[in-house]
Amino acid sequence: MMLQHLLISLPMMVCLFWGVFFCIRLFRRDNERLVALLLTLFYTAATILYFDHWLYFLGSRDNVPAAWSYIITNLSVYPLYYAYLRALTRAKRSYETAILFVPAALAGVFYPLCHYLGWMSDDRFMMITRGCFALLVIWVWIRGWQLIRATQQRMDTTYSDYRSQLLQPTHTLLVFIGITAAFSSLLNVLGRDTFSGSELVLIPAVVMSVLLYSLGYIASHTTLPQETVAREEEEDEKDQATTEETDELLYKIATVMREQQLFANPRLTIQDLATAVGSNRTYVSSCINRRTGLSFSQYISRYRVEYAQIILRDTRYENDHEAVADAVALSGFSSDQNFYRVFKDLTGQTPLQYRKSH
Repeated sequence: MMLQHLLISLPMMVCLFWGVFFCIRLFRRDNERLVALLLTLFYTAATILYFDHWLYFLGSRDNVPAAWSYIITNLSVYPLYYAYLRALTRAKRSYETAILFVPAALAGVFYPLCHYLGWMSDDRFMMITRGCFALLVIWVWIRGWQLIRATQQRMDTTYSDYRSQLLQPTHTLLVFIGITAAFSSLLNVLGRDTFSGSELVLIPAVVMSVLLYSLGYIASHTTLPQETVAREEEEDEKDQATTEETDELLYKIATVMREQQLFANPRLTIQDLATAVGSNRTYVSSCINRRTGLSFSQYISRYRVEYAQIILRDTRYENDHEAVADAVALSGFSSDQNFYRVFKDLTGQTPLQYRKSH
């Protein structure tokens, strides 16, 4: 029995651990304070939620304050997660996140009134909150995915070093969120009474503990530098160029790229290129995308790989690894990992395989 009670409390302990972890990070990471704050609130709400679960399965079923806090936190955890995603990607301010907290606020006000004044039975009220929970989960998952995709596209059209790969863990995070949400929704539909007084309660306890720990682990390893995702001001100049003007600009871009070797700068941005050709970044980005079908980062990567191929074919290098090292350093890739991945994607060979075959 003691072991069973311990396992039932496991999700609560996992959430408490990550809540403390992100609370400590809140005071240590000045550039990520809002992200750390929202993760702290997310896991604090989840801790309260699973503390109420724990009390329920210990036999405190008529505890109205516990049921009240359970309803509020149950409807708040996913809006808090979505707020974290928006803070992570520095999305523009909107009322969307605040609207997502409306069900929790209304439930917090009306549950005591319904319970004590008899406006509605507790079972019926719980059924309504489960429906709201399911809708929140669906909304947060879909909008979260759209938010990450939009951020990646913005980064790919602004930076040349595939910084959008920094957001890759958030895709995994959303997968775990989806699994966690589906499992939570299933538990909500089945109701806590289904597992009460049975060893079956250990199944959701263990599964949710694993999922909640995974969420915290991935979130703790997902950070974006401020300058990577900072929003840039909109260009005033509209893209109304003719085909001839677009072709002329693309020719100018290609000339500047080859003569000045701008691609060799690992931190090259669309603004740098636009300045070099005397244009604006919106026009340059649109020109590249429309005429080549590539994003800015993909376009620059092709120049970098072409230059790396020249170095790898150079017979003056007696050592293959020295040739590869120089190819990375001189072609403008920000890391060895980026170089190997992009080179293999574009040529179908690793750098060493390419050098040996040429």
